[in-house]
Amino acid sequence: MPVILTVILFIASALSPYALENDSKESLLTIIVDQNGSGDYRTIKEAISKARPGQTVLVKNGTYNRELDFKTSGTFRFPITVKAYKDHKPVLDFSDSPDEYPRVEIHAEHIIFDGFEIHGGWDGVKIYGSNNIIRNNFIHDNNYQGVLIVNSGNNIIENNKISNNGTNPGACIFDGASSPKHCHGIYISNYECGGESNGNIILNNHILNHGGRGIQWNGSGCKNRIERTVVEGNRIENNSWGIVLYYGVYNSVIRNNTFISKSRPGSDDGTHTLIGIYGSQNNLIEDNILDAELPDVSGLFVFDETSSKNRVDNNKWKLVSRNWIWEGKRRRDWKNYRSVTGWGKNSTFETYKP
Repeated sequence: MPVILTVILFIASALSPYALENDSKESLLTIIVDQNGSGDYRTIKEAISKARPGQTVLVKNGTYNRELDFKTSGTFRFPITVKAYKDHKPVLDFSDSPDEYPRVEIHAEHIIFDGFEIHGGWDGVKIYGSNNIIRNNFIHDNNYQGVLIVNSGNNIIENNKISNNGTNPGACIFDGASSPKHCHGIYISNYECGGESNGNIILNNHILNHGGRGIQWNGSGCKNRIERTVVEGNRIENNSWGIVLYYGVYNSVIRNNTFISKSRPGSDDGTHTLIGIYGSQNNLIEDNILDAELPDVSGLFVFDETSSKNRVDNNKWKLVSRNWIWEGKRRRDWKNYRSVTGWGKNSTFETYKP
């Protein structure tokens, strides 16, 4: 082969997309955000508007105040990842944002959002799309919900600290007045019965200090259901209510969580419990630790006959209160829990001594 032809073929192969992808893979797949101008962009907002499937946006230290709205989806094999740069701790402080409803909002699929502090927003994170991952974030002191999942499924909420959302003065306003019981750590909503809030996974989070619920499902008034939620390995601590399955929650698993109630922020709730169930059945609640030192916190509220059709076994209970609710009737005989419900197989029951 002539030397000139050989050189031409070598140059052509070196400039092929395959060669470019291998030689410059990191630069092609990584976008750097640095407020000081040393990266590709100065703002996260601009970077995510440019990111495409398979790319990772790495964010360096700084305080960012603009809302983030994900509209471009990744794919199963090539998600779009937005995460903190190694050893950096970027902050999303929305308290002085020029945006009307500042938060991290996801209208896309296959987004991974990892390693941020988020506070001062309308909500912390609001998810409309499915198949997303929210992990390793500190989500606190937002005005309403910590993480809000609306009519979307197969999302993973993992290893986050979610605290004090809706508890600050002037936050959590409903009907013109502050109402902390309406603001929760994680809220899964079947809004306007839009459905598809199935298969969400809530794993290894620390959810604490909410005037509402640590985790709230809401399928009220809907014929379609919220199904197959997995809640596992979480520490659900010092919320007004621990978790509430509020109508239409089916075939879900709440397992290996620790519920603690030693204190709580102010709330307009008139009652308090670790677990509340309304109009939901075929759920499994097992292998949890349920510990309430406060005398006004009940272990369990079951508000109707439908909700008696769940399985609640293998749990460790330690309570002060003898009060509970079974099929809508208030009772003061917690000691009779097993005989009344038929639940409680392989469970233990302790009482705090006065």
